[in-house]
Amino acid sequence: MQSESGLLGKAEAPLQPHNSEECSSIFLYVTDVIGQYGLGYQLNNYILAVLLASSLNRSIVVLDPPIHGDNHSKFSSNSQFGCPPDDLNNTNYFRSGLGRIIDYPAWLNKGCGVPCIGEHDYSFWHGVAQSKESRRNEVSPDTEHRCIDEDGRNISVLSIGGDLRHLLMSPKYNMLELARKSPAWVSRIGATQYEARWLANHSQNLSLDSIYDQISALLSRAGVVTFQPWINREVHSFISRFDYVLPKHYVAFNVRRGNKLTAEAKYWVDEYWAKQGYNETTQPSNYIPFSHYLEQVQNEQESGVLTNVYIATDDQDSIKREIDELSGFSNVTFYMNPDTSPKNHLQSDLECSIRYNRTIAAIADLKILSQSDIFVGEYNSNKGRLVHTARTSFVDGEIGTARQLDMRIAFGPESRGIPGA
Repeated sequence: MQSESGLLGKAEAPLQPHNSEECSSIFLYVTDVIGQYGLGYQLNNYILAVLLASSLNRSIVVLDPPIHGDNHSKFSSNSQFGCPPDDLNNTNYFRSGLGRIIDYPAWLNKGCGVPCIGEHDYSFWHGVAQSKESRRNEVSPDTEHRCIDEDGRNISVLSIGGDLRHLLMSPKYNMLELARKSPAWVSRIGATQYEARWLANHSQNLSLDSIYDQISALLSRAGVVTFQPWINREVHSFISRFDYVLPKHYVAFNVRRGNKLTAEAKYWVDEYWAKQGYNETTQPSNYIPFSHYLEQVQNEQESGVLTNVYIATDDQDSIKREIDELSGFSNVTFYMNPDTSPKNHLQSDLECSIRYNRTIAAIADLKILSQSDIFVGEYNSNKGRLVHTARTSFVDGEIGTARQLDMRIAFGPESRGIPGA
């Protein structure tokens, strides 16, 4: 149960740290700073925060807005993910911020609470993180803040909450070098002593992708992204209300369009149409057609294995038109999320319960994509990168054997990169 202050990064964590050494260096991740962005973006940023904190040998404390009060968050009900139905009558039960949907693992903060609560409140730490994000080109995001806790201990705090990907441009945060020079930090994300030693002994000979795969498998095993019980309950209920029963075996596609077409995906879209003989002004559309995604499972289609297809997309109308124009797929059944709203973004001006319903629909997509026999998508999408992590595990639990369930890349970079980035 959340304490009355609502300031603790983890509900089970004590007000005062258990271990003064562990809690003398804190990575304070302020979730509300990027609350206006999409679900996938926020989950990836949270994963990256866990990795950065671990690699810097800092204990991470996740700081959500206080559950009580209306002035701590720009979102009603103090969470960007909306209001669960029960929350209308019981605001004490549900967490705020990212904690409304994510059940932070008990081991994550090493028993540390929000630092220096007698000296600084939520608004202070949020202001520090917000200032770094809004003045990214002027202020070093890794500038630490020092404060004295109630026991007189000097605490080093890195309070940050914005887009963490730009930190990776600095050699200080080069995950590959950190993994190869000082791989023991992986013990902070659940690696055993044997696994940390194995990575230390083998990292020089492992490829970049292989190192990231081992890290992804550790993250998955540790349950870094674990949804709250009420979220799992709501997602299960949502899926059970589909007007169809999704078969046990299916192929899943993530077709991300929307604003990605003018940003991360534009280069790849132009490249695709250039190979078809078009230039930027003559290309038939500003997206890569769904038929190209289907080409990634052509062998399965020709052998008759491809019979059930689930499509997660923010452009259902166009996809349905493209499916109607396909030939040779009469034996394939296509499924989509019955919620047709744009689930990739959570607008703060939407009514609270609508934002919650969109959140549930988006998480349902994530779960369905992650559990498919074959996944087809791309890594320009936050959802594609999340699915990669969710589908990565150790074969027989052995370090060095991290593998993904079958994944096919429709376009864009073949390498997934750092988990969360």
